[in-house]
Parts: sequence; C-alpha cells; structure tokens
Amino acid sequence: MPALLAFIALVLLALPSRAEEQRVHIPSGCRELADRAGLPLTLTPAEAARAIAYLRVMISQDPAVARCRLALRGKSA
Repeated sequence: MPALLAFIALVLLALPSRAEEQRVHIPSGCRELADRAGLPLTLTPAEAARAIAYLRVMISQDPAVARCRLALRGKSA
C-alpha cells in the first residue's frame, strides 16, 4: 500500500491541475512502487494527489521510495 501511494504522488506532480478527467503517466522512477501496488501506468489527478501525500510520510529506507521521490523532484523542477 505504501508503494502505491508513493507512485500516485509522483504522478500528481506531473499532472495539469485544470484537467480533472485527464489521466497522467506514472514517472519511470515510480514504476517499481506502482507494480508492487498493482496500479495501472496512468492515474487520475485525485489518485495522484493521494499517492503524493502518502509518499511524503513513507520512510526512505526502501530504495524504490527514494528513487520515486527523486523522480518527482525532477518532474516538479
């Protein structure tokens, strides 16, 4: 479950805020977490927001979480 939320968080950063029905692709750095959680390769903005919020509270000891956080930083920069 933590991996799923991390993945969704990454996707939310890549989404345009005005398109609520639009789906966004999960960044490649978060694919491992998405696979663990059984998520599709695209998410809605609401799903992505929940994932980002959860990723913020996850512990970085998991290398997949650290990679996903780095990928999100790259998307938002």
